[in-house]
Amino acid sequence: MTFYEVFMEELFLKGEKKIPVWGISHAGHHKRSTIIGQPTNEEIKDVENIPDIHSLKGQIKHKIAFIKDHISANKKLILIGHSIGCYIILKMMDELPRRKVIKSYLLFPTIERMLVSPNGVILGPILMYLRWLAILPVYFLSLLPQDLQSRLIGWHFRSNKVPGCAIRGALNLFDPTVAANASYMASQEMHEVKNCDHKLVQRHLSKLCLYYGTSDRWCPVQYYSEIKEHFPDGDIRLCKEGMEHAFCLTSSTKMASVMWPWIKDDINK
Repeated sequence: MTFYEVFMEELFLKGEKKIPVWGISHAGHHKRSTIIGQPTNEEIKDVENIPDIHSLKGQIKHKIAFIKDHISANKKLILIGHSIGCYIILKMMDELPRRKVIKSYLLFPTIERMLVSPNGVILGPILMYLRWLAILPVYFLSLLPQDLQSRLIGWHFRSNKVPGCAIRGALNLFDPTVAANASYMASQEMHEVKNCDHKLVQRHLSKLCLYYGTSDRWCPVQYYSEIKEHFPDGDIRLCKEGMEHAFCLTSSTKMASVMWPWIKDDINK
């Protein structure tokens, strides 16, 4: 969750520090806990019973275990997912029928046809069949001093002013194990996230808000138009702020400002 620290902090401050904001990373995508007080996998009781935890299905079970272990059953929940996190939340909602999920926000949702999206066409074959080739250079990069690693990341993001949490989050990818886990999950996304599960969306439509970008190469505007047509009564929105798919790199504060009025309304219902 390191990439989202600014976004989470902004929401926490807008709630006058009275509404807890919880976040959980994908299992195996952090070489260490980077947020003070963030539960590790060892602190999630059911984590040892999750088979293939680094797979897409395993990650879904990982998030369900987190909620069951750390959040009281009587607490109202607002779920926020980004990218593949939106797919995970949709699957979670079927598994948490007794939880008081009052709303789920799906930001730039990769919930369908990832492999044939503009980015998927280019990156999909690499992720599915050549992902191990990426691990070798990561191994050599992992031998560099962390200061030099940070400088390399800063150089990569030189055209954008990214927050420090993004640099810290990217540092995790210099760990070969983390890189292997992340690429393994990404390869599964290409295989498993295919046609939109309209029945699943319909079951939870009243509690969903889907937020699409205008220049998103993972879930293009075409996907927005089609799902909007399929669910004309759904809360399905197109970004008017020009935010990119990876909003957490440059637009965390803006995204929090856009979302807070919606969240406030949900809380007050």
